[in-house]
Amino acid sequence: MTINQATSIDESAVLASISAERLQEHLVRFSTLFRDSGSEDEWKAARYIAGKMAEYGVQSEILEFDSLISWPLEGKLELLDSDGKAVEQIQTRTRAFGQQTPEGGVTAELVFVPFAQPAKGEMIFSHRAVAGDYTGLDVASKFVITADGGPDGIRRAQERGAAGHIHIWPSDEDVVHEMIGTSVWGTPTPESAKRLPSIPALGVKNTDGEKIAAMLKQGPVRARVESNVKTEWMRVPLVTAFIPGTASDDYLLVGAHIDSWYEGITDNATGDAPLIEMARVLGEHRATLTRGVRFGWWPGHSTGRYSGSTWFADTQFMELRAHAIGYLNIDSPGVRETVEWDCRYNMGEIEHITGAVVRELSGQEPHVRRPLKAGDQSFLGVGIPSLGAYRMLPIDHPERKAVGGCGGGYWWHSPEDTLDKADAKILAEDVAVYTAMTTRMCTPAVIPYNFIPSANDFIEHLGDLQAVAGSHLDLSEPIALAERLGTVAQALFVAEPGDAIAHNHGLKRLSQLLNPALFTIDGPYELDPALQLPVLPGLAPMRQLATLDPKSDDYQFLLTKLRRQRNRIADSLLQACELAESL
Repeated sequence: MTINQATSIDESAVLASISAERLQEHLVRFSTLFRDSGSEDEWKAARYIAGKMAEYGVQSEILEFDSLISWPLEGKLELLDSDGKAVEQIQTRTRAFGQQTPEGGVTAELVFVPFAQPAKGEMIFSHRAVAGDYTGLDVASKFVITADGGPDGIRRAQERGAAGHIHIWPSDEDVVHEMIGTSVWGTPTPESAKRLPSIPALGVKNTDGEKIAAMLKQGPVRARVESNVKTEWMRVPLVTAFIPGTASDDYLLVGAHIDSWYEGITDNATGDAPLIEMARVLGEHRATLTRGVRFGWWPGHSTGRYSGSTWFADTQFMELRAHAIGYLNIDSPGVRETVEWDCRYNMGEIEHITGAVVRELSGQEPHVRRPLKAGDQSFLGVGIPSLGAYRMLPIDHPERKAVGGCGGGYWWHSPEDTLDKADAKILAEDVAVYTAMTTRMCTPAVIPYNFIPSANDFIEHLGDLQAVAGSHLDLSEPIALAERLGTVAQALFVAEPGDAIAHNHGLKRLSQLLNPALFTIDGPYELDPALQLPVLPGLAPMRQLATLDPKSDDYQFLLTKLRRQRNRIADSLLQACELAESL
């Protein structure tokens, strides 16, 4: 990729300051640290970042808190003969937050649960909404072995009384990936702690899983499973840095997770280094920033299920509501041989920023998508609009696999994620994109939101749900309000406010009203499960309602729930319309 000339003199000067050599220096330092959350190496990484901020004259501090962290240790999967003796041991890894087995492990029969294979190059996060086919299967007190993985797959096995869950990786790389088994987002509450897995969970390679599935077609197979997991409260560091704006207390929040699996270069040293370099470059050009930039290096990403960014959202909630204008999460950029931009994690009101930057700086037409329920997206309920862009390996690249990061590289969440997987030149180009997105959010006097796409999201998805649900639940009121919002959003986007401060306050409030309705079930003050959810997730069960017997309890219970969600969506839209019309 060739970075084209930037669109303004100020932006060109900022982007020209980005150094691939400095980025490489940071990657080399991180390559010496295995940054498990709660480990001394993670603290060393935090102190290194804080030291660089001091060197660059950027205000920073290391916050710390207690987080429930789960380190998956060695596990064992043995296939047994009819006498209970081990005849073969399968390479495996335990899952974070899976249950510890008693000494000697657990022995049970294996049951294969069919699962649809992902499309070529598809990310595992987008595939998890598919469920395994348990039709006609009795898995009680047995080990489920299936490609239906992740927290939702473990939950489905657990609900059916399985003794354990063994995840067959859906693509064919010779790697066993580390994963996390809980759907609890961040540190558990008394209510969400009930969703922590109560069965052991492990993962195996695709070839081993398919071999076991073939064996099961020939007859019963018994296995012994050992799962060793260290789950305990650990003190973790969270580094923050701040470059204030020249004319506003508002800021763009830019984050990356500091913890890793093993060396973890492209997940996520190549995300941590850009924040350091952006802080240096933007600090040198701080006079050009109307609004500020706040950086956060989140711990507890993989072994705490986003506990760092969640803790920050919980403890800084009112501050974020008052001053954050957006959240740019950086995870797995700078991967060697990556070419194709994938602009996931973008909400409607800022998608034009992402689209314009990627189009202008890369020459590619951006593929803009709404946020996945992954990647430290802990601020959906707060209402901060998310933006992001990542480069991926081409679909037909031999190293592209069904993984969740590393540009699609097979080495994701494994010891293979080493320094040679990164490319500092590509990383510098990626940092230019992130820096341009930042300056375009933080330079104009008026926050550059466009709520027309947000209104269209409501109109499109409410219409789809109404078409599916038919007469079971009337959505005409929220649909009418969404159309009203679309009309006023067009006028708002071209308005020239007399009082920019008051206008910006209203724009932030609009975002805080609309985004929790569009992207959460539980709203601003709780965290939804770490499962893939569609836009308007609170109304998504309308698709199920039409399949139920209207005389059944299940139908009436679900209808009651959906009425309340409809009221929530309509009320949010009404408040947003009235606010937008007053600006």
